Amino acid sequence: MGFFDWAALIVGGGLVFSGVRAIRRREAHVPERYEGAAAVNLGWLWLALGALFLAAVLLDLSFLKSLFRLFLEAAN
Repeated sequence: MGFFDWAALIVGGGLVFSGVRAIRRREAHVPERYEGAAAVNLGWLWLALGALFLAAVLLDLSFLKSLFRLFLEAAN
């Protein structure tokens, strides 16, 4: 496994964990504070994105790995 595979596992796992936590607590603390339905929607987005990153590594899907690299480049 290369660097991007490990990074996708770590970031994907973190997003899944944060998504589940935001859904359960119904609040999220990102640069702004989200509560209620907005936090739940954000949690579902994090959960789905994290699951895609984990699937990219576990199923070795190149198009999802490209999506992860695009995600990393957009963060710069």
